[in-house]
Amino acid sequence: MSTIDFHVHVFPNPIEMAVPKELGSYLDLARRMARQILEPADQRMHQLQVWMRHLPEPARAGLDQLGGLTALPRLLVESTPTDLLEAMDSAGVDQAVVIAHPPFASNEWVLEVCRDHAERLVPVVNVARGTDSPGRKLEDYLEQGARALKIHAAADGEGPDSPRYRELLEVARARKLPVILHTGCIHNRLFYKQPEFGRVEAFAPWFEAYPEIPFVLAHMNFHEPQKAIELGELHANVMVDTSWQPPEMIGEAIHRLGARRVLFGSDWPFVGGNLAIGKKRIEEGVASGAYSQEDADLVLGGNAMKLLLGGVDAAMA
Repeated sequence: MSTIDFHVHVFPNPIEMAVPKELGSYLDLARRMARQILEPADQRMHQLQVWMRHLPEPARAGLDQLGGLTALPRLLVESTPTDLLEAMDSAGVDQAVVIAHPPFASNEWVLEVCRDHAERLVPVVNVARGTDSPGRKLEDYLEQGARALKIHAAADGEGPDSPRYRELLEVARARKLPVILHTGCIHNRLFYKQPEFGRVEAFAPWFEAYPEIPFVLAHMNFHEPQKAIELGELHANVMVDTSWQPPEMIGEAIHRLGARRVLFGSDWPFVGGNLAIGKKRIEEGVASGAYSQEDADLVLGGNAMKLLLGGVDAAMA
């Protein structure tokens, strides 16, 4: 069975675009060396993140800001489509769902990248705030090959009651299109205009109003995964991805929601190494006896395949 990462990003590299082609080989060497230098710090950030949820929220807020600053250097040295494919090969990942993030990674650019690597990369669009006729634009992107919609209220600075989101959700309902939601209040103004809009409980009315839509709660609500799991228990059309969650929380999601409603996601390339780390955390659950290899196979790829091919009905079958 194929291993599918359901949550990655890619970005054009500004350094690569600014450097003359004849210096490209030197740039590539420098970027690889920088990755090695940053790797110990990346490992510590991954270890720290899973413990941050136990801190009071004011303390978490300060560390969230620090984490955002840590992510920036990493994006300069490992974030391009070529980098992603190399990371996938290294971690043994067959396919990845690539999520656009306008204006830094436009929908048009992500669709083109995925067309160039159609065997391995699956495009997801994020219709930007200010887009004229957002529902019609989403339909256009679907005709160009988009396979799911991402809504990122925290980055948009737009609340879940937005008429624009409702218009997009009506298209998703009609097309039975998977909708990936950024969930989790991450106090970082560098990346998020309104972090509070990421709180998973704010989206609960959507799950009730749109039972035909398969919603994927990205990051499992980050610092507060229990709330995401609780909403999943209430709504059969809610799934979660495993990005930024430790093995024990992945195991709890599998036991409470069922393995068919949990998807492997890494949020690559943020903080680096997380594609391999995220996959390893799922494998650790099998090794510890927390869940079976059959469960892990569903999480690592089986669920994603069904969801992308047949929507919520196929995913729940």
